[in-house]
Amino acid sequence: MYSFYSIAMIDPEYLKDKKIRRIDSDLIKFKEDLQKAESELSGIGARLDGEISRLLAEAKSKKETFESLRRRYREVEEDWKVADKAYKKADGNKEKKVSESKKKLEKIRKRVKGAEKTREKRIRELDKDKEKQVEKAKRKKEKEMDEIKSREVDRVEEEKRRELGLD
Repeated sequence: MYSFYSIAMIDPEYLKDKKIRRIDSDLIKFKEDLQKAESELSGIGARLDGEISRLLAEAKSKKETFESLRRRYREVEEDWKVADKAYKKADGNKEKKVSESKKKLEKIRKRVKGAEKTREKRIRELDKDKEKQVEKAKRKKEKEMDEIKSREVDRVEEEKRRELGLD
C-alpha cells in the first residue's frame, strides 16, 4: 500500500497528475472531517454525562424530599417523576447521539478508504503506462539495432565480395 508521503518522495511526477491532486485534496478534507467528527464525539459524551449526572442528582434529591416530607407527598412525588423522566430521556438521547456520531465516523472512514484505494489505483495506472513506455522504447531500440546490424552485415558481405572479385 502506498502512503501519501512515501509516493510524493518517490516520484514527484505523481503530484503533477490532476487526479492524484484531486484525490489528495479529497483525502485532506476527509481526514479533517474525520478529526472534527472524532472531536465532536468525545465532546458529546462528556457534555451529556454532565447533564445526566445533574439530572440524576436532581431526581435523587426529589426522591429524598418525598420520603422525608410525607405531608408534601403528592407535590414532591410529581416533581421527582418529572426529574426522573428528564434523566431517562437525556440518557436515551446520549445513546442515540453517540450512535449517530459513530455512524458518521464510519461513513467518513469509508470515504477516506475509498479515496485511498482510488489513489492507489491511479498510481498503478501511471506505473503501468510508464512500463508501456519503457517497453516501446526497448522495442524501438531493438529495431534500430537490427537495422544497424543488417546494414553492417551487408557492408561486410559487399567488401568480401569485392575482395574476392565476385562483384
